[in-house]
Amino acid sequence: MPTSQSSIPPPPSSRRRLPATEATFFEDLFLDLTLRIEWLTQVLDSVPERDAAQAALATLRGFAKALTDLGKALENVQSHAKEARFAELFSFDGALAAYLSRLYAWSEEIASEFEALAVGLRKQQPVWMLSHKKVDASFAHFYALSEALRKELARLRPAVASDAAPWAPFDAHLDELLWATEWLHLSMAKRPGT
Repeated sequence: MPTSQSSIPPPPSSRRRLPATEATFFEDLFLDLTLRIEWLTQVLDSVPERDAAQAALATLRGFAKALTDLGKALENVQSHAKEARFAELFSFDGALAAYLSRLYAWSEEIASEFEALAVGLRKQQPVWMLSHKKVDASFAHFYALSEALRKELARLRPAVASDAAPWAPFDAHLDELLWATEWLHLSMAKRPGT
């Protein structure tokens, strides 16, 4: 008997495919997120274009785009991971690792929620609301993580302006990541279809 598309699970996490190593931990998480976003896009593409679902589908596509933008911002930040000047910042016991680890876990959680909403639309079921309480709590959590990260950056950044110049690209990428995280939370604050 053929399996319906809604029962096909997303690709397995790299944590189940490969042994975890410190050297590839964030690269593996990035690969997982990339696959998850691709999977979400395919699920959204499987929703028939019906008038009743247009507004909700457009909102979900907006969520998926914001998640894609977040993925690109993560890629940009991680491009600095092998630079010697950022070694301490990217260490597993640092504030950046705490932020990135939580961000990847949260991204997987919300991608699953977006997928469930898309499957509901495809089955012509009523679309339920994302929990505003949950979104607000997540926003507050990431705000606290970003404050800890900013304190660590202030401690690690060279005091001499000329020595700090090489940090400019990283700072721009980090600001992009923090903004992308905030933007996704703001996008999720509205009900699909509104």
